[in-house]
Amino acid sequence: MKRMSRVGVIVTLVLLVGSLMVFATENPLKGMEPLPRDGEGPLRFAMLTVGTTVQFWVPVRKGFQDAAAMLGVEASHLGPPTSNMAAQADILETAIGGGLDGVAIFVSIPGSMDVGIEKALAAGMPVLIMCTGTTTAEKYNLAYVGQNNKAAGLAWAEKIKDLLGPDPAGKRVCFLTELPGQTCLEERIGAGKEVLEPLGVKCDVVDTTTDRVVAYGAVESYYQAHPDVAGFFAVDTTGSPVAATFIENNDLVGKVVSAGFDLTAEVCKGLENESMAFTVDQHPYAEGFLSMMQLYLWATLGIRPSWVDTGGHIVTPEDASQYNLLELVESGYR
Repeated sequence: MKRMSRVGVIVTLVLLVGSLMVFATENPLKGMEPLPRDGEGPLRFAMLTVGTTVQFWVPVRKGFQDAAAMLGVEASHLGPPTSNMAAQADILETAIGGGLDGVAIFVSIPGSMDVGIEKALAAGMPVLIMCTGTTTAEKYNLAYVGQNNKAAGLAWAEKIKDLLGPDPAGKRVCFLTELPGQTCLEERIGAGKEVLEPLGVKCDVVDTTTDRVVAYGAVESYYQAHPDVAGFFAVDTTGSPVAATFIENNDLVGKVVSAGFDLTAEVCKGLENESMAFTVDQHPYAEGFLSMMQLYLWATLGIRPSWVDTGGHIVTPEDASQYNLLELVESGYR
């Protein structure tokens, strides 16, 4: 092979530097031009959930909408404001006939969305399952983007076991759940019992509902009936901040522990003032962002989505200060 001439080397270097300058000055994440839909405007995608007013959906929705803005498509958050699965199913059927180009669905209980999913797939609409619904994803060979709730529940329970000390037998804990029966929450509770009950820990379960005032009353009533409780451990976005607030308000820091799931501003403050020992984060922003990206690739290039476990990451008070989580939460990213 002939050696490259000096001129050839110089030309190659100039072209390489020029290409690097282009990549350095262009923002690779800037919004793309909207992709036309047969002359009817940009593609339209939706995430479909229940309880659309629940705090948990704020970062999920932000991730979904941010990805849509980058891609130049439209995104919406559909669903009933409460945990009404019948209403959610009706909304899906309406959406199928409304020209959506893809939908990410939260399936709180297996089977609750089967009819609509089957109609959407029959119509050729890209569908994936987000945040909860692994059973449904497996049934229809669809991708799931979200936390492995059983694995996260086991990690949560192991951390609780550490908090209870070397001799947990006979101690009492209270699990808080906002929606009894919802698959992801039941998996977490089941994992907690699986780890703790064989050790002799008494595990009670309290329904808080998603109403913060009702939830606070439920925690207060439980404590009055069981002042020996070692800790409140929530499996959702409602119970976690409420338990921390109750402990702080009643000077129980250091006497009763609490830990939970998800990050809210109250949870971050609870970590900072030590009314919470830890929380489990599932990266909800990533759940929304990656769902949107994968639906887009399926709708435009025919690339079917992949199963993505967004993790079950233990967040401690040290993490809250080190990574400035409160600012990220208040900005809607965590």
